[in-house]
Amino acid sequence: MRTPLLLPMFMLMLGLPALPACKTSRPAADSTTAAATAPATATQPQQQEAVLVFGRTACFGTCPDYTARFFADGRLEYEGREHAPVVGNRTVQLAPAVVQQLLREAEQLGFAQLRDVYSKGTLDLPSTTLSITTATGTKTVRVDEGGPESLQKLFTQLDYEVQKALGVVAEK
Repeated sequence: MRTPLLLPMFMLMLGLPALPACKTSRPAADSTTAAATAPATATQPQQQEAVLVFGRTACFGTCPDYTARFFADGRLEYEGREHAPVVGNRTVQLAPAVVQQLLREAEQLGFAQLRDVYSKGTLDLPSTTLSITTATGTKTVRVDEGGPESLQKLFTQLDYEVQKALGVVAEK
């Protein structure tokens, strides 16, 4: 008697992983109507790779832990974890000029020539990481302790732009 019940249960379990990929059914729309009502931005693909990725890591205290991905089109994808300015994921829009200015500041301080890691070996300090992607590749710098003052100023500016975009800091 068990065999008739096992087969349907087995088939159901095999089909469960496919469920998230299913779409809700909608009536088919006329293709000319759909194209005419779709916003212009829907036809433009989003840029796939961030030009700046800025992150702060947790420590044994209340250090902010978050990652912010800046795109050339001004999009900012934010993931806030513990003690972050905002906890959770957000996508906000900045002026593309803000991202370009941050890239110019990094170039002016000689970011591409900086060491990959600035650390003195202390284990309980947070890390700040900045990756910049250009046509020539990606350069990542991690600072646990120390680092050039000009880089610290850029980190402060990045923090400010993230917090401003999230609406948790007033204008300068």
